[in-house]
Amino acid sequence: MGHNRRMAMPTTMSIERSGAAIRAVLVEHAPQLCAEFEAEFHTTMAEADDDFDTSRVDALLGRWWARAFVLLNPDPEADAAWERIKAGDTTDLVEEWRTQPDGSQHVYRRNASGEWTFSYVRSTAEA
Repeated sequence: MGHNRRMAMPTTMSIERSGAAIRAVLVEHAPQLCAEFEAEFHTTMAEADDDFDTSRVDALLGRWWARAFVLLNPDPEADAAWERIKAGDTTDLVEEWRTQPDGSQHVYRRNASGEWTFSYVRSTAEA
């Protein structure tokens, strides 16, 4: 008699949203990005020290936390799609924005046949 086996779901690794935690992930998984993070972090902290506005620190940590999270939790399918897109193959894209002569952004989506069709106006040009 056969056994029903469930495939184990991959475990998602979490990361604290702090400069130290993000830096630790970068050191281990993407050392080439670590210097960029450190420089941006120091500049942002110096700016916050001048005007006490920590919102830019929060924004920086949010951006870099997302990068660190992806480094800890790679998605081979998403990575392969990104490589195809960078090489010019847009079949993985389901939405694109097209700038119009008036400066507005029109959103097009792929239909079931894979053709681009107008969906909506994303933004309009300022008059």
